[in-house]
Amino acid sequence: MSNQALIELVTEFEAKMEQGEFFFLDQDAYRHLIDHYLNEEIFDRAMEVAERAIDCHSYTVEFLLRKAEILIQSNQEHPAFEVLIQAEKLAPNEPEILLLRAQALTYLGEHLAAHEQLNQLPEELDAATNAELYFVRALIYEHQDEYQSMFLALKAAVSYDSEMRHCLEKLMCAVQHIRNYEESVTLHEQIIDENPYCSVAWYNLGLSQSYLGNYDEALEALEYAYLADESNELAYRERADLAFELQRYELTLDICEEIQTLFHTDGDLLLRQGQCLLRLGRVSTAKPLLMEALRLESHNDEAFYHLAEVAVAEEQWQLAIHFCSKAIEIDDNREEYHALIAAVYAQEGDYELAEEHYDRATEIAPEEVSLWLQYAVLLMETDRAEAALEILDIAEESAVGPELSYCRIVCLFMAGDRQEALLLLSEALEEDYAAHDLLFTMAPDLKKDSEVASLLKAYF
Repeated sequence: MSNQALIELVTEFEAKMEQGEFFFLDQDAYRHLIDHYLNEEIFDRAMEVAERAIDCHSYTVEFLLRKAEILIQSNQEHPAFEVLIQAEKLAPNEPEILLLRAQALTYLGEHLAAHEQLNQLPEELDAATNAELYFVRALIYEHQDEYQSMFLALKAAVSYDSEMRHCLEKLMCAVQHIRNYEESVTLHEQIIDENPYCSVAWYNLGLSQSYLGNYDEALEALEYAYLADESNELAYRERADLAFELQRYELTLDICEEIQTLFHTDGDLLLRQGQCLLRLGRVSTAKPLLMEALRLESHNDEAFYHLAEVAVAEEQWQLAIHFCSKAIEIDDNREEYHALIAAVYAQEGDYELAEEHYDRATEIAPEEVSLWLQYAVLLMETDRAEAALEILDIAEESAVGPELSYCRIVCLFMAGDRQEALLLLSEALEEDYAAHDLLFTMAPDLKKDSEVASLLKAYF
């Protein structure tokens, strides 16, 4: 059924229900309505449809089974058992009764009983029922935290039905637990060979390639996922997120525009666009998007933080402090928020508050070399080289990098300990000559120092 036909069917059904009219629909119409409401997780309405279908088609067991399915999905397992008893009277040999009962038992934590229900199924089953059998087995294993067995059961399920959407959606959950991404790539490529338009398989392939670090292949697979199914919003968003992480900001913006056209605009999407524009240096274009993101989600700490970045670019220091303070109020555990407000306080000459926030930033992320460097530079700029050396001592307990050594060298020069500084410079140049530019970034005057120049020439 086309999307337009489904919309018309839903509209007609809801209008007649509101008017209290008696009406009769064929079985296909009821199936589409139940599927629609289950996909939307509108369980009460799905139940109304199932009840109406049972009244109109009382000779078939199908809608009793759908009623049981709805009850199970809405966490009403015990009423579902009662419905399955009714279904059993109409169709005592119906395999789906055992499958649904096993599923309900799984959600109640009765894993052994659930397996026993499945063991009662006959050996000779059609492909679709075999696929469902292995899918329910996988659910049981998932609830037992047996993810390797879960994966194998799902792999068996898709061998019977490679288009089984709910099974493919579960597959990635198992893969992420056992981290068998290479096997996942192979499996999903096989599924795609059989069904090139399987959107979920392309999506899973994209995720698996991304975990393996095959980013171009991941971007390509995620694109195919939404080309195969334009309604696969997750694939669009996952591809946009990956493109952003890869610093491909123009591509990210293009994908975000597609999402806006096909779906809807939300705070997360506007935030992502604003982030891209900031990275591209288009500050004035980013600002209104970030403001709109904040309007849609007033407690969006990242929007506040990026608006603080905008204010810094515009040299509106007090506004930057305001926005950054708001971000910290919402989430006090983001080191970049504290580092930014520390830098702004330093710009405003409020060194005490700057130090407080650098203390907090380095407490949150002690492994981040850049935070320690910023802190040490602040202390050096305020003529406290000895304090900067103490900070670097603390830094080296958690952070590693040649930058710390070069920063220490600058501190030693500032503290008047030339011999120690030159000795350490000799060691640093031997270990990592390429990083020596940091020396002149922090202390440009050292370019004129003849002894420093001699050492650089010696190790070049």
